[in-house]
Amino acid sequence: MIVQSLLRRGVVLLAVGLLGAVGCAPGGVDEGEEEEIAGEESGLSDVQAGTDVRVTASALNLRSSASTSSEILDVLDEGTIVTCVETSGASGWVRVETADGTRGWVARRYVKIAASGGDTPTPTGGTCDPARAAGAVSSYQKALHDSIAWAEGTRNYSEDGYDVMFSFQLMNSCNTHPNRCIAYGSTCSTAAGRYQFLKGTWDSVKSANGLPNFEPESQEIGAAYLVRNVRNVTVPQ
Repeated sequence: MIVQSLLRRGVVLLAVGLLGAVGCAPGGVDEGEEEEIAGEESGLSDVQAGTDVRVTASALNLRSSASTSSEILDVLDEGTIVTCVETSGASGWVRVETADGTRGWVARRYVKIAASGGDTPTPTGGTCDPARAAGAVSSYQKALHDSIAWAEGTRNYSEDGYDVMFSFQLMNSCNTHPNRCIAYGSTCSTAAGRYQFLKGTWDSVKSANGLPNFEPESQEIGAAYLVRNVRNVTVPQ
């Protein structure tokens, strides 16, 4: 359903335009932004070896060394979890390892500690509480998501749409995708959540991002993943 909204709802395309020029060039974060890290943004906090961190940029370059001139080994999607393999970060770069074993360096300003670190919001409230989504994606990304939710009719409905199933029936919990095929006409739909994820789509998104549940923060990361990988849209940070 999120893909249908992006394809068919003009309001979503308008929202992208209102956010500013969207960069669709290959690669991750703009080189000029990476260069700031070694200058103005030096002195950031270290990340301890063994700590998992989450990518907060729409696309982030994984480089062979801590330099903007080094080889790009991969481009990491927003929400990707990687592991710090060497205590680092104060100089603006963190050495990490991806799930497939690739090691490289990423910009410190575009990753946040994924577990119980001080720069990651601690989820509060019920499993569908909209407050849980705070900080899950960048403010520009969230603005785009709000437009998609408006097009789906879920924005500001019940728990801001996170607990909404197809035909506006409500879930009791957002621990898991409900996988209820709700009838309409001669068929049915499993669409659920703020962005009306079909069960098959959600299973793919959940697996690709290592998401533990269907709670608001996971729905946001999942939506960002589809925007990036299905529509090939890079949202400014």
